Amino acid sequence: MTGRRTAGALALTALLATHAHAESPFATLSRGRAANAPLPVTRDFAAPSLEVARRLAISALQDLGFALEAANSEAGTISASRLDAHPLRLTVTVGARDEATISAAVVTDHAGTPVADPRPAEAFFSAYAAALSPPPEID
Repeated sequence: MTGRRTAGALALTALLATHAHAESPFATLSRGRAANAPLPVTRDFAAPSLEVARRLAISALQDLGFALEAANSEAGTISASRLDAHPLRLTVTVGARDEATISAAVVTDHAGTPVADPRPAEAFFSAYAAALSPPPEID
C-alpha cells in the first residue's frame, strides 16, 4: 500500500513541479470570483464502512503531503492544504451512496480561487483508491 501512496504523492509533486516556474500553476485554469461556484469532482468507491472511508480520505491527503486544516465528522467534510510551491487546498466530502458504495467529492482552490483543473482531484482519487484497496493476500 505504501508504494501506491508514494506513486500518488509523486504524481501530485510532478504536477506542482511542472508549473514551478509559472506565476501560478492554475492561473489560466482558475475561475474568476464572478463565475459560478466550482462543481466538485466526484467518484464512487466500494468501502467497508463510512467511518473507515473518511479516515482513509484523511490518510490519502496526508500521503500526498497535505496538512489537515479542518474536519467535520457529521458532514463528512475534510479540508487540507499544501503550501509548498503554490498554495493549494482540497476540500473532500465523503458520504454513503448506499450500503456498499462511498461517494467522494473534491473541490480544489488555489489561494481562495476555485480551480477548474481536475489534476489535483485526480491525484487524490488515485491515492484514495489505493488506500481503499485491500492489501494483497500472502500465502
